[in-house]
Amino acid sequence: MDKKAVFLLLIILLTGCKNNNQSARAPIQHQKSGVDMKSVRQNQALNRREENYIKKMIKQDSLHHYIDSGHGFWYYFTKQVKQGTKAKAGDKVWLNYEIRDLSNQIIYSASEIGEKSYWVDHENYFRGFREGVKLLKEGESAWFLFPSNAAYGVHGDERRIGTNIPLKVKIKILKIEKQKTE
Repeated sequence: MDKKAVFLLLIILLTGCKNNNQSARAPIQHQKSGVDMKSVRQNQALNRREENYIKKMIKQDSLHHYIDSGHGFWYYFTKQVKQGTKAKAGDKVWLNYEIRDLSNQIIYSASEIGEKSYWVDHENYFRGFREGVKLLKEGESAWFLFPSNAAYGVHGDERRIGTNIPLKVKIKILKIEKQKTE
């Protein structure tokens, strides 16, 4: 190669690699649409109404001591035991339960559902149910008041429980088989 070709190649390489001082394009700012925000506000309002209604029910019920679960629902024991451990993720639990609406109308009776086995946190039950089971020991039973967002939510159960229905559910733990650790 002659000197002119090398010089030309060197100039092309140097000018091709020069800094253009181009800055990166700023990200596009997206705002939630009015429809999204309207839906969020509606859900927040629904949650407030249901929570206020449940708190009013609790205040009017002088026979029971309700406990705030810390998971967005409340419960009271119908039977409590002193000894034992609560179910944890991976444990197998035998239980029975009954589902009612907040006006106390039975949706699914305990006899209709029957005794069930449930692998804690490994089966597809609604959020409040999964958290409620973990609050009980073997032999205990309690009534839970679930706002719709802790129950079946906007989808319902596609049979008897409709959209955004708060529930009253009695859960009784019959037996807990602890997960074997290796």
